[in-house]
Amino acid sequence: MSLTKIGVGVGAGILLLTLTAGQFTTISTGENGLYVGFDGQVKNEVLTPGINYDGFGSIKVFNTRKITVTANDLRPKTKDNTIMKEMDVTVTYSINPNSLYEFYTNYDLANHGIAENGQLQLMSSYISRLITSAVNQSVDEFPALSVNSNLEEIQDTIKINLSEVIRKNGLEGKITIDSIIVGKADLPDDLVASVNRVVAAQSGFKEQQVKTETAQLKAEENKALASTVTTQSLEYQRNEILKAAFQNGSIQKMVIINGAKMDFLPGGFGDK
Repeated sequence: MSLTKIGVGVGAGILLLTLTAGQFTTISTGENGLYVGFDGQVKNEVLTPGINYDGFGSIKVFNTRKITVTANDLRPKTKDNTIMKEMDVTVTYSINPNSLYEFYTNYDLANHGIAENGQLQLMSSYISRLITSAVNQSVDEFPALSVNSNLEEIQDTIKINLSEVIRKNGLEGKITIDSIIVGKADLPDDLVASVNRVVAAQSGFKEQQVKTETAQLKAEENKALASTVTTQSLEYQRNEILKAAFQNGSIQKMVIINGAKMDFLPGGFGDK
């Protein structure tokens, strides 16, 4: 066997051993990764979606798009100093892949969170801490009774306030706030009860007002009808009824008491 063949065989064996010693990591769309060597050193090179070989180290995979953080049971104060009973806000943000190395190596775990799948969510705790302040600033611009009717504007204001804090902290272009959703905005129970009483009272007043106006209209109609009924019109109607009765035979004879007035008869009958 030649030395060339022996060399090729040894090389293939080393390559096979190397590949066998490591493993492959799949990075999905919307994710990026960082390579960590067997010595624990993180390589400042962003890995893109696809199948990546770990070698003797490991690959840390991070979600960089559409990361969600939800802050529940917030109690911001409104413009009229009403403290909301409860407000739930969900923030969706993205991380610039080129900032992975900085966030992973320069920020401690207190700034990150853990997703349900066990994956490290970079800067999620950092964003969570900013939400409360941004929500307080945004809700403070609206009276309590107008909060729910202005949720879209409040969401936009929260987004603006969050983005501004990120800019001031030097993270503009590294973290992007994609969307804000206010899932719940409950008013205090006593305020809701008070509003319901006012609505019920207004409803009762409105119903009584309609009844009163209807009665007034009916009275005006009766008054107008009464103004058209005169002595002459009543006498005319009476004469028409008697005339029709004589003509159709309903009345065939009448007994007239001597000296009685005949003016109740239709015209022409009293002269006979």
